[in-house]
Amino acid sequence: GYLTMLSTSLLKLLRYSLYLATLVLAAIELIVVSVALAAVSDFDGLTYGSLSPWRGGAAYTLFVTLLTLLTYPFVAFGNILTNRGFHMCARYNMVIYEVVSAVLFTVLWFVAGVVMAHYADGCPSFYSMCGKYKAATAFAWFPFFVFLCNSVVLSLLTHRARKGGAPLTILTYEIDYESGSGPAPAAPQHVESQYQQATKTDASYYGSNPQVSMPVAPSH
Repeated sequence: GYLTMLSTSLLKLLRYSLYLATLVLAAIELIVVSVALAAVSDFDGLTYGSLSPWRGGAAYTLFVTLLTLLTYPFVAFGNILTNRGFHMCARYNMVIYEVVSAVLFTVLWFVAGVVMAHYADGCPSFYSMCGKYKAATAFAWFPFFVFLCNSVVLSLLTHRARKGGAPLTILTYEIDYESGSGPAPAAPQHVESQYQQATKTDASYYGSNPQVSMPVAPSH
C-alpha cells in the first residue's frame, strides 16, 4: 500500500544519503589522519621510545580510509555510471554486495576506532602530536556509525526484496515499492499480433470451407 511505498522510498533515500555522508567523512578523515601520522613520525624522532604502535594505528586507519574512498564512489553512483555506459558498475549495486560490503566496512572502521582510541587514551593532550592523534581518533568513529546505520537500512531493503521473491542479485535501486521484488514486468507486446493472426486463421478456414458456418455471438 501507500505506507509500504513510502517506507521503501525513504529507505532508498536514506541509503543514498548515508553513502554521500560516508564519502564526505572519509575525505575529512583522510586529511586528519594524514596530519596525525605525519605528527607521530616527526615526534618519534625526538623521543627515546618508539612510537611504532601509534604509527601503526594511524597507518591502518589511513588504509581503511583510502579503501573506502576508492570503493564507495562506484557504489554510491553506480546507477549513474551504469546509465553512462559503465555496465560493470552494476555489480556493485547488487543488494547482496551492498549488504556484505557495508557490514565488512563497519567492522574495519570499528577496529580502526578501537585501535586508535587505545593509543590515544594515554597520550598527554599538551603534546601537539597527541591532539592531532585524538582528533583523528574521534573522526574515525563517524564513518563507523554511518556504516552501521547503512547496514541496518540495507538489511531492511534486502528483507523486503526477499519477501517479494526477488533474488539477492537484484539491484538495490530497482527494488519495487510495493512487493520488493523489482519493477513490474512490461506487458508483452505480441499479444495483439497473436490475436490478429488467430483471427486471420479462422477467416481463412471458414472461407475455404463454405459448408461450415462461422459462429455468431448471441445478441442481447
